[in-house]
Amino acid sequence: MDLVNQNILITGAADGLGLAISKSFAKTKAKLLLIDINYDKLIKNNISNAKNIKCDLSNINSVKNLIDKFSEEKVHIDILIHNAAVLVPKSFEETTSKYWNEMTNISLNSGYLLSNYAWTNMKKNKKGIIIFVSSRSGIEGFENESAYCASKHGLEGLMKSLAIEGSENGIQVFTVTPGMFMNTPMSEQNYDDEYKKKWVDPIELAPAFLKLASGSFNKLSGSHVNAWNLSREDAL
Repeated sequence: MDLVNQNILITGAADGLGLAISKSFAKTKAKLLLIDINYDKLIKNNISNAKNIKCDLSNINSVKNLIDKFSEEKVHIDILIHNAAVLVPKSFEETTSKYWNEMTNISLNSGYLLSNYAWTNMKKNKKGIIIFVSSRSGIEGFENESAYCASKHGLEGLMKSLAIEGSENGIQVFTVTPGMFMNTPMSEQNYDDEYKKKWVDPIELAPAFLKLASGSFNKLSGSHVNAWNLSREDAL
């Protein structure tokens, strides 16, 4: 798929993996829609051919208002990369309903709403790519991550269902896990020193997203993809 002039929406685009993905796609001449709560950082990053959008994904009304604006302006999404995530470890006893809702809104509920909006145009055009960024927390359980794990597991289930529904209309859907420990602001706060010795720059994982966005990996639609493996030159 030629990415020139394709509308690519990337959430959590201000730093970390989202910024690395944005920088990589900027080289393709695609039209980028970059979403983050930190609008100042989006501006500072100065990604070419990008429209920077402030949105608090933890607030579902903010997401709905953004989608309403997209609809009014007839913005269509060809490729959706839902990367945004926040991990603030809390024991289950400390997990309030407010915290639970914020965590699931950022990952799962925003992923649903943005995919639902993009779906109609993708179905009409008989093509589209949806990528949910997942992690080990989407396939395993971890202490003090009940809300985070639940939201990531939810994305895995959503991906599998959408891949089945989209297959007849050329829509490919994936979850992508980094496959390596990444040097990101979120990792800095949550990783032990042992893991920090092993981490890599997120830019090393960005090629996986370019490959999936090309439309050439239809056979992987409906599956959980390891970004580190796919990004390497000898992958697939």
